[in-house]
Amino acid sequence: MTIDPNYHTYDPNDPYNIPGWTAVNQIPGPGTPAVSPPAPFPVDITVQTVVATYLTESGQPLPGTVLVQADRRYRDKATGDLVVPNARRLKVVNGALSVDLPASDDPNLDHPYFYSVREVIPGGRKFMISVPYNATGPLKLHDLVVDMAYQEIQPPRIYALTPPAGGF
Repeated sequence: MTIDPNYHTYDPNDPYNIPGWTAVNQIPGPGTPAVSPPAPFPVDITVQTVVATYLTESGQPLPGTVLVQADRRYRDKATGDLVVPNARRLKVVNGALSVDLPASDDPNLDHPYFYSVREVIPGGRKFMISVPYNATGPLKLHDLVVDMAYQEIQPPRIYALTPPAGGF
């Protein structure tokens, strides 16, 4: 019997592997972005483009990911739609990151909120940001940092698609 050397894809040095966040050998199915793309934000909420660049001192791009999550639920005043925050795992590609985030102080929302940001890159940090409603973009991620305690981002819950053996 031979073992395919490519069968196991886990590499502890892979910057995209985040313990508790990354599914190894993930296949498309219910709940994966390929099958269930995220729903759009309510139309009357302002969305801003936030960008960042990650380079070494010698100018080489850093690989990695950035996790972003709103620190609480927020509601659209006009429609009553409730947006429940989920952590977004964003890949840093060739040292660059770009993401669209709803403005955290939009007057169409019930209350302002903040985002927790965790950089999973060499020398990465954890911090909070506020995305302004009335700014012109794209906005630089590190210019949005606010002076407040970081709120930890919880790993996403994993739900079973079938009930466990033995019933409910």
